[in-house]
Amino acid sequence: MKQERLLALLVLLGLMTAPVWAASTPILKPGDFIIGIDTDGQVSSSSYPAAENPPKLLDSDPGTKYLNRGGAGSGFIVTPSLGMTLVQSFTLTTANDSAARDPTSWEVYGTNAAIKSADNSTGLAESWTLMDQGLIALPAARKTLGPVVTVNNMAPYTSYKMMWPTNGGDSLLQVADAAFYPMPDGTGMNLLAVGDPILAVEVGWQSRSPAAGPTGLSEGPKSAIDGTIAWKYLNFGEENSGFIVTPSIGPSTLDSFQITTANDSPERDPTIWMLYGTNDPITSADNSAGTSETWKLIAGGSVDLPSDRDTLGPMLQICNQAEAYTSYRMLFTSVKNAAAANSMQIGEIQFYGVPEPATVCLLGLGCLALLRRRGQ
Repeated sequence: MKQERLLALLVLLGLMTAPVWAASTPILKPGDFIIGIDTDGQVSSSSYPAAENPPKLLDSDPGTKYLNRGGAGSGFIVTPSLGMTLVQSFTLTTANDSAARDPTSWEVYGTNAAIKSADNSTGLAESWTLMDQGLIALPAARKTLGPVVTVNNMAPYTSYKMMWPTNGGDSLLQVADAAFYPMPDGTGMNLLAVGDPILAVEVGWQSRSPAAGPTGLSEGPKSAIDGTIAWKYLNFGEENSGFIVTPSIGPSTLDSFQITTANDSPERDPTIWMLYGTNDPITSADNSAGTSETWKLIAGGSVDLPSDRDTLGPMLQICNQAEAYTSYRMLFTSVKNAAAANSMQIGEIQFYGVPEPATVCLLGLGCLALLRRRGQ
């Protein structure tokens, strides 16, 4: 009887100390939760062609337009020469081409502070009051006046900021003309006039992926774990960009990872990586700094990806940690040629490691039950 108990105890200790998995397991799979991030925070990517500048919004000519390369999140700051005014409605006129560049939502802010924001800045140098916001459906026809949009506002201001948080999906945003009115139905004189001081602005997180790549396929973070090299993850945040991923396999301990190069532009390849883990629920938004959770640095290092495109890179070892994590944050703090690159990109990434050995507890409980039965 004593020998049986000793044997059972040795079996139990062996189960508790032996690894449950004989080899590293792929941790990521298509469909896992993943978002793009960049730790550089809020910045402006506003710029415009010289012939398509903000004053074109005020010329009442549908043949000209204001185009902002910042895309969704672009807008303008204007200071009407009339002085303090009350805005209760507005209209927008569509530009000459690409309806996908049209705004699909709007925000209007007011301030009585002196304007300190620079052209092509974030437009956050002043204290702004959100007057109203909503959606807008502009006509599919080009060079066409859109509907009158009511602004629920009863406060007068000396300057206004109009932002367009979303558009039809294009990487550019454009509007031919904008008009502000003192009445809710668009009646009264247009409060904006040629010559009024007007600035281009754009505010958003540095992290940003194209709505579609050159072939029309997605280039968002999901493409980094979709299991195919036909698509890639590209982030215009370039340095200090990356992703947060929550593997559906559950808590795991990583020991290595591997990156596949994307289809073009080797200068965009990451060269320095930093890996973090957390067991917090993920509350960071897509294209944010990814700092809403408490993250622990696991490991970091350099990577020399192949110059060949769509090619699997070297297996990179992670100095293993004792704790398993439910989510990981991977940051790429540099790329091969930051001066020549406009973004960071990877074709695929795969983590390898050991899923949390929950089965050990179940096996151990079974052995304890066996001991109890034999001791009776």
